Amino acid sequence: MYIFTRSARLAPGNLRDSMSWALSMTEKVNQISEANFRLWTTVNSPGVGTLSWAATVEDLEVLDATNAKLMADDGYHSLIEKGAKHLSADALNDGLIRLIVADADASDTDTQFVSVNQAVLAPGHSVRGIEVGVEIAQRAKKSVGRPVSFGATATGEYGTVAWIGYYDSAKQLQKAEEALAADLDFAKYLDKEAGHVYLPTRSSVAWYRRVS
Repeated sequence: MYIFTRSARLAPGNLRDSMSWALSMTEKVNQISEANFRLWTTVNSPGVGTLSWAATVEDLEVLDATNAKLMADDGYHSLIEKGAKHLSADALNDGLIRLIVADADASDTDTQFVSVNQAVLAPGHSVRGIEVGVEIAQRAKKSVGRPVSFGATATGEYGTVAWIGYYDSAKQLQKAEEALAADLDFAKYLDKEAGHVYLPTRSSVAWYRRVS
């Protein structure tokens, strides 16, 4: 199972028109795609104004078929052209995460917020880093009582891994963060294991709010 994302940053000004365009783009893609795409935006995180279209797929052929259909759709190309005035000069970025732990409980929630914690495997620790990553996901879920998936990037910076937490509200996200910060056993496990298998200066955290 994979999570595909396409991210872009909005240009300054005309936020209402820009978001209307982004919603129209989401609707158009979902009319064509076999996968269900959601639109997300960063919140309280770096990259203010960043939008991300994301879908979970079982098979990469679904993405390939979707792209072929979009390339043949005049309405999609029209929206792409309109997007030129709404997006910044920053490049669009596609990302692909291969889920190693796909938490089944995530599909039973009305997810409105996600937290994405990323780290980079240290040289020589690929196998152990994945094992520790799975354990961290399981411990985090037990601590906060929310679904937590874990995966490794299939594209992008080599060796990057990610933990994805799913929340129904900002309040739920806050409580989860506070619970995890207060979990001494979780912190001790990170100190003992994570510091050896991940590069200490290459970790990051971002929060996203669902737009549609």
